[in-house]
Amino acid sequence: MKPSTAWTAAAIAVVVLVAVLAWPSAETPAPDAAESPPAQVLALPSAPAGSAPPAGPAAAQPVLLAGAKMMVVDLCGLGRFSAAAPAADDEEPLDLESLPGPVGREPLAAARATLLAQLRQGDARARAAALLLSPPEGDDPAAEQAWSRQLLQLAQSSGQPEVLGWAESACATQPDPMACRHGLIRARLKLEPDNAAHWAALADADPSASDEAWRGLLRSRRWQERPQSLLLAAQAALPDSLPGYLRLALGAEMRLRAPAPSGGGEGFMQERCQQHGRTEECGALARLLSERSDALRTLSNATALAQAAGWPADHQQRLRAEAERLARASPTWWRRQGQPMACATVQSWQQHLTEVARVGEVAALRELSARQAAASAVQ
Repeated sequence: MKPSTAWTAAAIAVVVLVAVLAWPSAETPAPDAAESPPAQVLALPSAPAGSAPPAGPAAAQPVLLAGAKMMVVDLCGLGRFSAAAPAADDEEPLDLESLPGPVGREPLAAARATLLAQLRQGDARARAAALLLSPPEGDDPAAEQAWSRQLLQLAQSSGQPEVLGWAESACATQPDPMACRHGLIRARLKLEPDNAAHWAALADADPSASDEAWRGLLRSRRWQERPQSLLLAAQAALPDSLPGYLRLALGAEMRLRAPAPSGGGEGFMQERCQQHGRTEECGALARLLSERSDALRTLSNATALAQAAGWPADHQQRLRAEAERLARASPTWWRRQGQPMACATVQSWQQHLTEVARVGEVAALRELSARQAAASAVQ
């Protein structure tokens, strides 16, 4: 079945489910169709059973239907229908696996298969992403070895630092995991000798190279990790016809599949900065990590280095406050309460991803934090 046919079938299934579940019911009057066009699906508000849904900002909350633990859910690209409500203490407000098969498991599996097929037809970066998103299942050492060899080969042929970073997860099955990791880091350094993130990874991976790594850090002009690069690569491969709620659900899955970043060198840098005579060097590194980094995790290290460099207390406090503010601003779309897969959520998430791809994680979070502050000031 073609992707567009699958999405159409899912949409038809929604209509059938709505009819079977008799929604809207006498207890929950249907909203005026003109108020909720398919192109901009609006969530229903919380309301006591038997009352009409109120208008206004409260419309971000689900409606619990009378007589059962049911709710009206809003799936961007399909519409609204009745489904079982999650438990009150459930950390995941809406789990597609718990929805009826025709709108949950089945289209999600079809979207996952479409994504992997598209990635497998792409360049080395796309094929490496496909491998990361489909590791071998079960305890099969031979399959794990084959998977690792293929991922390492793709990474080494890609000429892309982020793909070399992704491949570090494949080193665990190699005869000499440390040598494998060192080789990948050295390949990244050859491509980007001015990138402090690679020198920090070298310091963490090979203590015997600590002096070389320190000199490399001091020569670096940027810290570029490219966080969320796997998610961005996968999202770019999805068809435009894919409903937004499935795009968001796949994004939440990819968050769990993404490999952990290389070591950030925090302990190494802070230890060096405790040594006498390093004030100027450590101040330069603090500025690099706070001003020319694309990764949120570097801001806390910048604060520690600023303290070691003897920066004024108010400068240190500003760094610390920004790190905390941006951590709070960091979006957790997959745990958003109310209607986590409505179009408003999907659009906000995609806007944020676009900004991450354009300017990096830290700059995108700074813009998001500024928008949040402006919105709070208006309220």
